[in-house]
Amino acid sequence: MDSGSLRASDADRDQVAGVLHAAYAEGRITRDEHDERMSALLSARTFAELEALTADLVATSPRSAPTMAPDSGLDEPDRLTAVLSDVKRVGRWRMRRLTIAHAFMASVRLDLTEATLDAPVLEISGTTFLGSLVLRVPPGTTIRDESTKVLGGSSIKGIGDPDPSRPTIVITGINILGDVKVRGPKGPSVWRKALA
Repeated sequence: MDSGSLRASDADRDQVAGVLHAAYAEGRITRDEHDERMSALLSARTFAELEALTADLVATSPRSAPTMAPDSGLDEPDRLTAVLSDVKRVGRWRMRRLTIAHAFMASVRLDLTEATLDAPVLEISGTTFLGSLVLRVPPGTTIRDESTKVLGGSSIKGIGDPDPSRPTIVITGINILGDVKVRGPKGPSVWRKALA
């Protein structure tokens, strides 16, 4: 059997997603190309389909490349997946430069107010389908929502004016019939409910 016809795993798809995110961050592909390839990634079933998405970006195939891209300088991304459940990160925890968060009829909730951040600019990417991505951030955090929305919504409230000394959070990926919510430290009653 041709190895390219073998079925790909979720880990293989996450790795290809990391290559695409790194290529977009480095300016090697445009946002439209990134979104088009991410859409194709969602429907890819075999290694051959995955390899076609990164053939012009890396010299190695998804199966043999242990990192996102040899020259990307990015650490291994943090991967969070919620299916009919919740994934939460609160208190003291390490947020890596790239977080891949998938929520399928579920929610991923990240409280960054006490987190240790790996870089001044961090990216959260993934797929939200009938679910939600909820962020609590320090005041003055810069938020760039660059996600593709398909009947999905997003809202940013209570973080004040951007402060250059605070981190920048870039939200990418695909939001299908879902919600992206970013809130500042104010409104504790809302957060007690959202993070409970």
